[in-house]
Amino acid sequence: MALALPADPAVSPMDPPQDGGLDLVAAYKAMVLIRAYEERILQARTDREVIGPVHPYIGQEAVAVGVCAALQPRDHLVSHYRGHGHALARGVDLDALTAELFGRADGLCGGKAAALVSDPATHLLLSSGIVGAGIPVAAGAAMTSQVRRDGAVAVVFFGEGALGAGVVHETLTLAVAQRLPLILVCENNGYQGATRTEEVYPETSVARIAEGHRMPVHRVDGNDTLAVHAAAAASVAVARAGQGPAFIEASTYLTRFHLQFDRPSGERRPAEELDGWLARDPLDALRGHLLAAGTAPDLLDALHSEAERRVEAAVAFARTSPWPAPELALTNLWAGTP
Repeated sequence: MALALPADPAVSPMDPPQDGGLDLVAAYKAMVLIRAYEERILQARTDREVIGPVHPYIGQEAVAVGVCAALQPRDHLVSHYRGHGHALARGVDLDALTAELFGRADGLCGGKAAALVSDPATHLLLSSGIVGAGIPVAAGAAMTSQVRRDGAVAVVFFGEGALGAGVVHETLTLAVAQRLPLILVCENNGYQGATRTEEVYPETSVARIAEGHRMPVHRVDGNDTLAVHAAAAASVAVARAGQGPAFIEASTYLTRFHLQFDRPSGERRPAEELDGWLARDPLDALRGHLLAAGTAPDLLDALHSEAERRVEAAVAFARTSPWPAPELALTNLWAGTP
C-alpha cells in the first residue's frame, strides 16, 4: 500500500493565502505555547501526575491557531478528545486548563472533566470524547445564533474518522437545508487510531463527503498557518452573512502518536512517512516565513523560552491547587427519577 507521504493538497478556488490580517508573530507565539504545553503534559502523564489517556496535538498546531484567529469572541467552539490545542488557541486560561488535567478543584470544570473541558468565558462549549458527537452540538449552537440573530458562528473540530458516524451526515443535511452559520473543520491526519484512513474510506479526500451534501469545501495544507487562516476567514465570512455552512479539510499529521497512557505509545507508522511530515513541521514553516519577512530570530527564540516558563508556572499552579471536596462528587450531574 502506498505511503501517505506529505503532498501539496489541492486548494479550493480562492485567493492565494496572504496574511489577511493575521498577526503572524502572535500566531507563532500561540503555536509555540501549544507545542510546549503538549510536550509537558505528556511528561506529566509519564510521571502519573495526569490520570487517564493524553491525546497529543503535536504537529497539528497550525489548524487550531489558523482557525481560531479568524473568530470573534462571541463565536462558539466545539472540540474533541484531542482538544488542548483548540482550547489554548481559543484563549482558555492556561492555569485552569492544567489544573483540570491534574484533577484539581481550580480546574475549568472543578477537576471532573480532565481533557474533556468546557469554558463559558471563551465560548468553548464542549470537548467530546465520543467520535463525531461534537458536530450536532455545534449545529445546535449555530441554530441558536441563527434564531437569536446575534451574528455568531459555530466552529467544530473533528478528525476524519468522525465522518463515519451517522449523526454527522444527518447534521450536514440539516446544516445545508437550514443555512446554519456552521464551519466544520476536519483535521485529516491520515489515521483513525492505528488504522490508515484509506483503508476505511474509498476516497483519499474526505472532502468529497461534504461535497456530496452540496456543502462548500476548502481543501488546505493543514501545516500552513496562513492557508488555514485564509480558508477559515472565508468560511466564517460566508456563514456570518447568512449564506450557510462550510467544510474545511486540513491535511496534517500527528508527529508523535495517537495517545499515551503511562508510557508513550510505540511508533508503528512507516519511518519514511513520519520523516516526510517532520520535514514540514508547522512551527518550522511559520518560523521560516517570519524570518524571510525580516523578523529577528532572537524574538522567536524568546517566545519559546516564554512558553516553557508559562507552562511550568501552570504545572506549579496545578500541583498546589486543592483536590475537589468529596461532597461535590455528585454535583453537576444529570439524574433521572426512579
